[in-house]
Amino acid sequence: MSWDIPVTDHFVRNVSRGVRRRRLLRRAAAGAAVLLAAGGLTLAVRGTNDPRPAVVAPAIGQVLDGFQITWLPDGVTRTGPDSTSRRGLTSEDVTAGEPGIGIASRRFDRGTGIGMWVTVLRPETGATTEQVRDWAAGANETVRTFAVPAGDAELLTYTGSEVTTYTAVITTPEGAVITVEANAAFPAAEVESVARGITR
Repeated sequence: MSWDIPVTDHFVRNVSRGVRRRRLLRRAAAGAAVLLAAGGLTLAVRGTNDPRPAVVAPAIGQVLDGFQITWLPDGVTRTGPDSTSRRGLTSEDVTAGEPGIGIASRRFDRGTGIGMWVTVLRPETGATTEQVRDWAAGANETVRTFAVPAGDAELLTYTGSEVTTYTAVITTPEGAVITVEANAAFPAAEVESVARGITR
C-alpha cells in the first residue's frame, strides 16, 4: 500500500533549511572541538617550555640579606644554615682599603651532590655594582637578558670539557648583585625560574 501525500514547496524549503542548519551546527561543533584541543595543547606546551613561575609563592625559608626566594624546582630542599663572608675583588682576603664584596649565600640540594646556590653580593669599601657583577659573571657567556622582580637579570652559561652549567646574575636597583648558581643537573629553565622568583 502506498501513500501519495502532497508536499508543498514551503515544506520542502523548511526541510532543506533544517538539513543545512544541522550540517552547520555539526561543523561548528567539530571546529570548536579542534580549537579546544589546540588550546589545550598550547597550554600544555607553554607549561612545559615557559620557565616563568605561574604564581609567586610565599617566601621559602627566611629572608636572605633582604631578599626572598619564592620558587624552587621540584625535589630541591635547603641544605644547612646560610653562610656569610667578605672578600676582595681580586683576592680572597680583604686588605685595608681594598674594594670588597659582602657575601650571603644559601645552598639547596636535589639529592647528594646536586647543588644550587642563591647568593647576595654587596659592594663594599669603594667597590661598584658593575665590578661585583663582572666578578660574579666571570668567564661565563651571556645567553639572554630578562627582567625579574628583583631587577635586571642575565642567564649565563659555561661549557666545560664534559658538562654545561647555567648561572643567573641579577643586578638590583639598590646596587646589590644576586646570583643563582647550579651544577649541570639543573637545566637553564630551572635556574631562570629561581631567578624570576626572587623578590624583596
